[in-house]
Amino acid sequence: MPLSNVKDDERKSRFGLRTLLDTSRLLIESHDIDFILNNLLLISMGKLMVNRAAILWFHPKKNVHTVRTFKGRHSLPDEVAIRREPFKKQATALCADHPELEHICKHGFELLIAIRNSERHLGFLALGPKMDRSQVTSEEVEVLESLVFMSAIAVSNSELVSELRSANRKLDYKIQELFTLFDLSKSFNASIDREEIKRIFKFTLLGQLFVRRFFLVTQRRGQPLVESQNGLGMELNRDQMQVLFELDRNIIMVDDGLRQKHPFLERAQIHLILKINNEGQEPAVIGLGKRANGVEFEQTDLNFLISLGNLALMSIQKTYLLEDQIEKERMEEELSIARAIQQRLLPDDPPETPNLEIAATNIPSYQVGGDYYDLISDDSRNLTMAIADVTGKGVPASLLMANLQSVLHILQPFEIGLVEATGQINSLIYQNTPSDKFISFFWGRYFHEKRKLRYVNAGHNPPLLFRRGSEPQQLSEGGVLLGAMPTMMPYKEQEVLLQKDDVIVMYTDGVTEAICGDEEYDEHRLIACVQKRLDQHPEEIMKAIIADVTAFCDNQFNDDLTLIVCKIV
Repeated sequence: MPLSNVKDDERKSRFGLRTLLDTSRLLIESHDIDFILNNLLLISMGKLMVNRAAILWFHPKKNVHTVRTFKGRHSLPDEVAIRREPFKKQATALCADHPELEHICKHGFELLIAIRNSERHLGFLALGPKMDRSQVTSEEVEVLESLVFMSAIAVSNSELVSELRSANRKLDYKIQELFTLFDLSKSFNASIDREEIKRIFKFTLLGQLFVRRFFLVTQRRGQPLVESQNGLGMELNRDQMQVLFELDRNIIMVDDGLRQKHPFLERAQIHLILKINNEGQEPAVIGLGKRANGVEFEQTDLNFLISLGNLALMSIQKTYLLEDQIEKERMEEELSIARAIQQRLLPDDPPETPNLEIAATNIPSYQVGGDYYDLISDDSRNLTMAIADVTGKGVPASLLMANLQSVLHILQPFEIGLVEATGQINSLIYQNTPSDKFISFFWGRYFHEKRKLRYVNAGHNPPLLFRRGSEPQQLSEGGVLLGAMPTMMPYKEQEVLLQKDDVIVMYTDGVTEAICGDEEYDEHRLIACVQKRLDQHPEEIMKAIIADVTAFCDNQFNDDLTLIVCKIV
């Protein structure tokens, strides 16, 4: 070989190596894919002296190549179908040598070099003919293949760097979200003002996510309630809110089908619906319009919104629980006062009555009850005894009981017979109470000189008169419940002459209707309990009854319990 040819080959080799070295430095330092591919085109065109080149980029989903960048004129279509199989064993193909690449040749390209790394195919470098019409040498192909290989590595590195940057951005955004949620949590927890919590929720959506149109709907004791809304241009009614809670998914992108089914979503321009379900708490629904910046909601946004919704829901429900607690404490205080007042309306100790021993008690199943008893002595030391049971429990029943007590004490000084007085009481109760309120009532006057009891029973459990050697007698003569109907017929009065050691037990249905399973305590148990103790003091008899009933129902009273036990001595 002539010396000049050897020197030319050496110069070409050194030039190729220098080109590769300079190119590698350029490409490694760049993380811009378009910059890398543009430089690959320019260097390749300069190396081969061609005036036409293109990068055909592969799209895996479509399985086609598109022209990503080019230099010079070309007539390639937008999408180019190139089989990759011919390039699995070799990186370069002359278009003319491959019948499958004839469509590439027709567009003025002669050389195709695959751009790929160790993991995947990226695309092709397509080159037109050399300007001097000479053939491409093997050395030039080797240099080009090396350039393409380095470019593929640089592209992979660029993609990796881009992924890392994207991951860092997402991580930064996630950290910012966590800090935001932490700050929001502190703000929510520090506030017991529901309106302030709603304001924080509103401005977080406006400022953090650029959402201008939204609503927050909760449930309060099973009823839907709009807690916050903005930009809807309408008011949600109960049926519309109920629809939101009946949706079967927790994250719903509102589509045309859902808008057609529920037109109010179209009118309110709601784009996204989130259902918030805190365990053990009533649920909530957040509806959101599109973001003002036009960016679609991503998964990180949805996670943030769910966390925000949970925080807002818990904080709002906390304020309701606090209000309920305050209301409960207020009611308990009022009930405690009402109980104290009610206890003062009951006699402290039975008045001393000749020939008569008495014990009485009232045990309410609620803090205040609807049972009532009274023992009123007159100037002659005769005794008026009364026992009553108002329908219902709690404050309404106690108020009606207090009214009855007032009426009895007003009538007591006047010489009015039991029949007439009972009729007047009935008329008063009927005219001044709701139609669903009644009073079962028994009262009598004991005249100690003659040991005589005169009584009227207005629908009450008949008191029991126990006399040794006889069956218990029921004191049932009277008439209808107080307040059930106007006094059209007079009540009936009965008189009983009492003997030494006779025992009378007056009681409310809290005694006989105490329940154990499906069984009631009933009158026969009461009779058996008293008959064993007829020789005891009324206080002992009363305590025995209470103990027996308590044991029977396992101390689970479902109604007030009131007793008056009298004994002739």
